[in-house]
Amino acid sequence: MRTRYNTIVFFVVMSFLAVMATAQEGVQKPVELRIVWHTGVLGDYLIQMSRDYTKETGVIIHGELLPWARWHDAIASDFAQGKGSYDLVVFDSQSMSEFASQGHVVLLNPYLEKSTKINATDYSSRALQMYAEYPEGSKNIYALPINQDAMGLAYRKDLIEDPDEMAAFKARYGYELAVPEAYDQLKDIAEFFTRPDQDLYGIAMYGSSDYDAVTSAFNNVLWSFGGELWDPETRKAVGVINSPASVAALEYYKGLFNYSPPGASEWYYDEVNDAVSKGKVAMAINWYYFFSAYSDSKINKFAEKMGFAPLPGEKGSDGKFRQYNSVGGQGISISKYSRNVDEAWKFLEWFMSDENQWKWVHGGGQTGRVDILNSPEYAKATPYNSIFPISMSRVKDYWHLVEYPQLLDIYQKYIHLAVIGS
Repeated sequence: MRTRYNTIVFFVVMSFLAVMATAQEGVQKPVELRIVWHTGVLGDYLIQMSRDYTKETGVIIHGELLPWARWHDAIASDFAQGKGSYDLVVFDSQSMSEFASQGHVVLLNPYLEKSTKINATDYSSRALQMYAEYPEGSKNIYALPINQDAMGLAYRKDLIEDPDEMAAFKARYGYELAVPEAYDQLKDIAEFFTRPDQDLYGIAMYGSSDYDAVTSAFNNVLWSFGGELWDPETRKAVGVINSPASVAALEYYKGLFNYSPPGASEWYYDEVNDAVSKGKVAMAINWYYFFSAYSDSKINKFAEKMGFAPLPGEKGSDGKFRQYNSVGGQGISISKYSRNVDEAWKFLEWFMSDENQWKWVHGGGQTGRVDILNSPEYAKATPYNSIFPISMSRVKDYWHLVEYPQLLDIYQKYIHLAVIGS
């Protein structure tokens, strides 16, 4: 009798455990998506915004925000190993050739064609060309523009618009002190405000050999002086990168460090931003990405005194005036190795909606959506949005080649050596 009782208890317990196991199998773990980008205020803001998506859908978004010097290589390494550590990847425009050509990112055209929420026509054709297409002109879309960017000029209005400074400048240089429209004017202004005894210098900019630091800033001058990186028709660099115009541009750029704080030839964005926030420089050449911090009184005590402008241009030896600046910014792509491709697309549909792109703009991001870019409200959203489209209309980029990483390493090495005088 006892044995029969034990047998009944055994089967009841086993049946109960089987039911519990089946129930647990029916409870699905929440989907988790991982986004990789570089460190910065916009990466933080993206993850902050994504909490609303989690509330709406239950999908958890993780951000891996890496130092700029490690960011590209971490993505490249993950792709090379096919690990799928990241579902959504944000990388620089010039890396599209490298990653799309090797099949590391998902072609988005089929998703855009089926979507009832977003469409390719929602975006500026220029933004798609810069951040999404490969090959250029193919209309094959491998990313959506997450943050357009370009280099611009930040300056201290309280210095450049000060009547006493204006009078002294005119007496010394023979023309009015104003926001520079040409690089020879920028040099004069930088020289004028270089006052080491007051811990004030004329300009801050990039000199570091990290990632694309010094070359991204130098390219503004190179292209405006009439120089080029290469001839895309012949695919040759000799006679182009070392042309008289290119050499003159490098000599000019190197000379600007005479009007920068000590050690500035090794600076990247952290040091430039620190010099601006401490009031050590009259001007800074930097990405618009950082202008949101320059305009924030909680970060920069000189925020109310900051002005912003497109970078100047220069008349070349051929008599032609050119005004170009480096393009920055990124698109956001879906990794081919993600185990949640469809869920990653749903997140993009949510984030790229008109409503959320307006939130992005008000948080300091630069959207690619045409309806927002053409809105009067957009121009008023920040102190620099009204001039940002001007800078974007003048952008040029590095080589869009698979060999970009190797070319960049060489270019960075030698421009940095020139800047530091080696």
